[in-house]
Amino acid sequence: MRKIKKVLKVFLYIITIFTIVVVITSSIFNRIGNCMIEGKIKGLGTRLALVAGVTNSNSNKFFKVILIVNGKFSFNVKYNESGRGRIITWNMLFKRASGKPLGTRSKFLEFSINPNEKISINGSMNKYSINYLISGNKISEQTSKFRQENIDNLVHATQLELIIDSLTFYGANENLIDSIKREFYKTRREYTIQQLKYAIKNPNQEVSATFLGNQDKDTIIKYLPILSENVLSTDIGKELRERVLVYKQTEVGNLAPNIVESGLFNLTNLKGKYVVLDFWGTWCGACVKGFPKMRDYYSKYRSKVEFVGISCNDKKSVWTKCIKDEGLQWTQLLNDVDKNDFARQYNVSVFPTKVLIDKEGKIIKIFEGESNDFYTKLDALLQE
Repeated sequence: MRKIKKVLKVFLYIITIFTIVVVITSSIFNRIGNCMIEGKIKGLGTRLALVAGVTNSNSNKFFKVILIVNGKFSFNVKYNESGRGRIITWNMLFKRASGKPLGTRSKFLEFSINPNEKISINGSMNKYSINYLISGNKISEQTSKFRQENIDNLVHATQLELIIDSLTFYGANENLIDSIKREFYKTRREYTIQQLKYAIKNPNQEVSATFLGNQDKDTIIKYLPILSENVLSTDIGKELRERVLVYKQTEVGNLAPNIVESGLFNLTNLKGKYVVLDFWGTWCGACVKGFPKMRDYYSKYRSKVEFVGISCNDKKSVWTKCIKDEGLQWTQLLNDVDKNDFARQYNVSVFPTKVLIDKEGKIIKIFEGESNDFYTKLDALLQE
């Protein structure tokens, strides 16, 4: 018994020392950077938090751990251009019926920031949400105010998502689950609709570009011209203009944007055959789940169709292992956002996305998500 107590005492001593070292190191590290973020969220408590950030061009990403004491926090980050970030703690997450964590927008702390800025985040945490306002950055101020005015919508969506999760886990009636899912998606759409209304009403505010960017393709194309030139000249405004250009380039009937991997692949060389571009990722469950059917169709039509897989957001080692493990025998390319961002060329944001191209190199159709529609269309083309 004495030995056990002694071991426990030593163990606790080591843990205490380790915690102190982590806190001191974290405090020093978190003072490095040209941007300062401070705030207080009542009810958040004392705990470690993960901060994840990225520049608007996606050229720089960072992760850091900060210590929140009684809801208060203060840390620095480095941004060489405008960007955004998110603060996450364990008690911001909900617990699924399976015991796994679930994150929802109603309980995340999100911010936008420019180089050399100082922003303050203040609010309170409730059962289903964190209600907060941000000062010090225009987009953050506008976004947090809009969020506060529409927080009931986010809360309702969170409540519905938790109900769906519980009913699904316990095998409830599928019709009941489907009806609640319809309400959930309706609630999500309503939030996006309110963002569009805000953008139309406030074409001179920078955040309107962000809100418009959350809409579907046709809506973005329709309302982009109403935004002021000042808004369109921001990073997000420029990205929207580029996105609309890509939309038009990838319309059905247009020549597919060329894809070139030096010395390995050139899309224009495949004229005379149908081509399937499959944008996927090892982290995408639906993508991996769909591989068996892709293998079947590759075997079935390999003499008539050139299949080209394009893996996105993957490390090379993980990508090559997946190709081997899954037996993917068709051409495989690794998307590189810094050199060859093929996904950006085709404005891919949903995975998997399959692009069907005819023998002349023109786009027949783009299929987002895993569905039978793609395979039905391919069969119809090749069995005519």
